[in-house]
Amino acid sequence: MSSSPNLATPPPPPVQPPSPAPHPSGRWLHRTDLFLRVMVRLYVGLILFFLPWTHLWTFNRFFLYYAPVARFVESGALRGVISGLGLLNLWIAISEAIHYKEN
Repeated sequence: MSSSPNLATPPPPPVQPPSPAPHPSGRWLHRTDLFLRVMVRLYVGLILFFLPWTHLWTFNRFFLYYAPVARFVESGALRGVISGLGLLNLWIAISEAIHYKEN
C-alpha cells in the first residue's frame, strides 16, 4: 500500500477575508451623482428641444453672417433632428431617475 495523494478530491477553497461594510458616505455620493446627472440631462434636453424653434436660433449672428449655414440650419429637418436629440436626453434622464436602485 503506497501512500499516494488522492487526486480525485478537490482542494479546500481559500479563505477569503470578510468584505468591508459599505461606507455611509458612498450611498450619498451615489445619490448626488445620480441627481446631478439627471438634472444636467433634463436641462440639456429642454434646451435642445425648445431652442431650435425660438428667435435665438433664427436671429443668431453666426447664422446671419454665413448664408449657406443659415439656410441649412433654418431647415425644418435639422431643427427636428435637434429637437429629437433633446427628447432622447429627456427620456434618458427620466429613465435613470425611475430605475434607480439602492445597493
